[in-house]
Amino acid sequence: MQALKKYSDDKGQAFFQLEDMEPLAAPGPGEIQVEIQSVGICTSDVHVLHGAMQMPDGNVVGHEFSGTVAAMGADVPDTFKSGQHVICELAVGACFNCPQCERGHYEFCVVKKPPGWASQGVYTKYINMPVHCVMPIDESIPFDVAALAEPMAICAYGIVERAEVSADDFTVIYGMGPIGLLSLILLQDIGMKNIVCVTPTRHGRQRFELAQQLGCEHVYDSSEDIPAIIDTLTKGMGADCVIDCSGAAPAINQGFDLLRKGGKFVALGIANDEAIPLAFNKALLKALHLVFSCTSSHNAWEITRGILERQTEKIASLVTHSLPLADWQQAYAAIEDRSAIKAVLRP
Repeated sequence: MQALKKYSDDKGQAFFQLEDMEPLAAPGPGEIQVEIQSVGICTSDVHVLHGAMQMPDGNVVGHEFSGTVAAMGADVPDTFKSGQHVICELAVGACFNCPQCERGHYEFCVVKKPPGWASQGVYTKYINMPVHCVMPIDESIPFDVAALAEPMAICAYGIVERAEVSADDFTVIYGMGPIGLLSLILLQDIGMKNIVCVTPTRHGRQRFELAQQLGCEHVYDSSEDIPAIIDTLTKGMGADCVIDCSGAAPAINQGFDLLRKGGKFVALGIANDEAIPLAFNKALLKALHLVFSCTSSHNAWEITRGILERQTEKIASLVTHSLPLADWQQAYAAIEDRSAIKAVLRP
């Protein structure tokens, strides 16, 4: 089978290479071999290619995927069947014995080896996954939609589980890339009515217009006077929650301005720079709740499984490019020039 792997040249510059791999070993006890049907390209994968995020050389790239059960090892419950449609958590290698695991947070396990980062990724045809990571899904959900389960679980974990955002919160989302748009869909799914989306249009209006098409009444260009708009919409009270999916310092600091005292700031966007200026005193004096989140729990995946079923059409609208694995460079180019919102690969 073929796989896309990450390497570094003699100057330390990262590059990806498509190459043949030996057939995958049969699944061991408690493992399920998944035939990968669709792979989502995460922005973090692009960051790896550009050296902004690190991954071991020789590692298969990728961590967002959907597939079918191809084979099962010993001790796999008989609830799993060959050909079953599945999505997979990334908690590979979690020990279930460390303090984090014992607290019920195996997403923070220090020996966890998530696919695409510390173990074989999914830009390939097959992967063996521990049974505790594998979740059946309804066969009516297209594989391209199901491949977005992992980023949706990231949103569910940060927004619903950690920040405890409620349907009554007045919420502003910054950055309408895939994470921002999935956050919008999630908030709509929990019944939130007061949502504002803010995104730049200097590179095109595709994301701006999709947020509108998804049913958000209040979508604004980031160049507008956002504080004045929020002041009007909230009658001077300020927003209850800001979700930053941009990782941009101006958006983050403006978000602090928008929040009422005691408001919630949820950071989901990865910044391009390792350190960014932060209006620390403003956050302190407003007694803001700051929630930084970049992983997902089992509960978040259960939430996601329901959203995939209820919001299939909306999630599908994010997938603008679906290409064979061999055309990965074309897909990456579409992400880079922003003609793609979400691109998926088919191994």
